[in-house]
Amino acid sequence: MGLGLKPTIARVTFGLNNLAVRLLPQRRHLITLTYHRVGNREQLFPESVGLAECSLEVFEAEMAWLCRHCTLLDLEQARTVVEGRRPCPDHAVLVTFDDGYRDDLLRIEPCLQRHGIRPVVFLPTDYIGTRRRFWWDRLGACVQLTSKRRLSLLLGGIAVDLPLDSSQERDAAVAALSGHAKQLSSTAQREQFVAEVEADLDLSDMGQADRPLVLSWDEVRALRSTFDFGAHTESHPVMAQLDVEEARRELERSKQIVERELDAPCESVAIPYGLTGDYTQETVRIAAEVGYALIFSLEETLRRPVRYGGLHLVDRVALDPLGGLPVMALKLTWPELFVPDWTDRARRLLAGLRDRAKLRATGRS
Repeated sequence: MGLGLKPTIARVTFGLNNLAVRLLPQRRHLITLTYHRVGNREQLFPESVGLAECSLEVFEAEMAWLCRHCTLLDLEQARTVVEGRRPCPDHAVLVTFDDGYRDDLLRIEPCLQRHGIRPVVFLPTDYIGTRRRFWWDRLGACVQLTSKRRLSLLLGGIAVDLPLDSSQERDAAVAALSGHAKQLSSTAQREQFVAEVEADLDLSDMGQADRPLVLSWDEVRALRSTFDFGAHTESHPVMAQLDVEEARRELERSKQIVERELDAPCESVAIPYGLTGDYTQETVRIAAEVGYALIFSLEETLRRPVRYGGLHLVDRVALDPLGGLPVMALKLTWPELFVPDWTDRARRLLAGLRDRAKLRATGRS
């Protein structure tokens, strides 16, 4: 969620926020950051243009800011906090990556090693070591590479005509198509829709998209000195659309495969998409039954981790490509500002201010 701040206002806000970080008592609540892709337009072309949270340069600045102002935790440290086995440090942050994009993770590894930051990467096991592409990357590639100048089709029963003359129009078309595909009621319908778009755009040359997008298992093992790894299901479905047996298979098989390939327990899983409506209580129940200790959503509710038997559900914070470092810093310092519901936002902001006042009064700042 970006704030739409103009550059000058953003700089002033960022400066005031950094002052607040230094002077005010900090929250004692783990914030988990979520990235998917890191790179500039040229590095991400043709698949994920417009979908990266930031460029490498912005990522470097964000990691440097985290090291100055936050307490960075790895996965095991975060788990001990979530499970109440250790107090939560001031401004505690866990960094996570979804989907296992190989070029991005290899690109950022030197930065992470310099700063001593150890993120966790959630792996969709059906894609590891293959040339399979996520449906949104397939849409991105065919729209960016087609020689056609328009795309006319039905979206939700409404005739839509999408111009493809400029890069901005192509980016907008990818966003519209991806938004529609995400709302379809099954994986089969999404696959059919993407195949129809690919056929309609009549691509003769997909050479620029013919490369592995996700890590191989050998690369995963080579990166274990920098990253922790968890599961992200097998095929990256919308879990709420699956029946009980399908959901169990996605969660259990991905756990087993990660454990087999890495010869280590896999006790954390991230829900694909991860928003309200993308998973159910049944999803969490099954995850607990198959042996996960942590399951991560992508909601910004700021609720404390919710316990289900031996498993805890942990919310994560999404980053916006338009926000950059100033918005990331605001989200970590004043996360209450970004809770989706306005009423809940105001209530949580007041509660957060009261908590900080108590910390100051008790001398714990």
